[in-house]
Amino acid sequence: MVVFWFILIAMLAVLLQHLLFKRFVLKNVQYTRYFTEKTCFQDEPIGMVEVLSNSKRLPIPWLYVESSLDASLQFAGQENFSVSRGQYDQNHGSFFTLSGYQRIRRTHTLKPRRRGIYMLRTVTLTSGDLFGMSRVTKQIPLDSKITVYPKPLQLPLEQMPYHSWQGDHIVKRFILPDPFVVAGTRPYQYGDSLKHVNWKATARSGQLQVHQYEFTANRKLLVVVNIDDNEEMWRTVTNQDLIERSINVAAGITREVIAQGMEAGFAANMRSLEQADSALLLPAAGEGHWQAILELMAGLVLERTESLSDMLHRFADEGLSQHDILVISTYWNEAAEQAAYLLRQRQNAVLALLTSEIDNLLEGEGFDNGTPDRIPS
Repeated sequence: MVVFWFILIAMLAVLLQHLLFKRFVLKNVQYTRYFTEKTCFQDEPIGMVEVLSNSKRLPIPWLYVESSLDASLQFAGQENFSVSRGQYDQNHGSFFTLSGYQRIRRTHTLKPRRRGIYMLRTVTLTSGDLFGMSRVTKQIPLDSKITVYPKPLQLPLEQMPYHSWQGDHIVKRFILPDPFVVAGTRPYQYGDSLKHVNWKATARSGQLQVHQYEFTANRKLLVVVNIDDNEEMWRTVTNQDLIERSINVAAGITREVIAQGMEAGFAANMRSLEQADSALLLPAAGEGHWQAILELMAGLVLERTESLSDMLHRFADEGLSQHDILVISTYWNEAAEQAAYLLRQRQNAVLALLTSEIDNLLEGEGFDNGTPDRIPS
């Protein structure tokens, strides 16, 4: 008889806790998740914070928090959570146990491997009773995003070859051979290239000095990235890494040109997240304009909007003039050269940097392609 009553009471206790947790386990539970930065550069570590609080007396024996993230946001090694990675997305799950009126804050380190705009949209909370007899789920909307800028690849502009068609032959020349004249020296500032150091002035003053340049002309450089990863491509990009590197190179070139006081812009025959037409930002000067270029680059979608030759023809038809136009492309063919000819008739210089030549330029010594200087959010 004692055993019977013990079993009955135990069953009633299990049933009561089941009903209690099923009704109240996720009541007054708050959860939020956000990025610690609004912007960052590709491969720059950032933080993702999740805050969980239980605003009631009843403890939560177990709680599983699950959400989906883009696979390009890679987690650093950490305990108490699991990551299931796919080609494009990954599921991120965290386990918690909370006592009454407890608040937990946890920070995860992420490293974005690709440029882009990443959103935190929803998270699912799952909990239940002590014995796992019931499961209760709750979906919470999130509103946090981070804009990942492409990592600028610095190239030696004075050594950069381009191709120009002369008859049936491709002839190499150099872009921006002498865009400045030296007007004096000034104290070294953070971010100045060491190749611009004036060592004689440094020795005289005892302080690091760099060349002060003036411009020989009002130069405007428009960097164009061709999305075609080969000459026969129709619409789908098969070698995405090649195009992503072209965008990295374009970011580095525009940074270098704007840092030297010139005007730079960006165009590509691909759309952005906010518009269906080809991306275009005409040249201008200043750090704020370079940030605008980075914002545009971050939102690029690898979908072709028009052919390279059609885009260059359109620039000519719209009256673009007195620009240096640098095309980063896997190829340079007769159709592109014909379009370039029309642009040259409008007093533009049209140059083509082939992606096959970028590796040779990157192998040069003294070019720092580490994490760029931060731009204020």
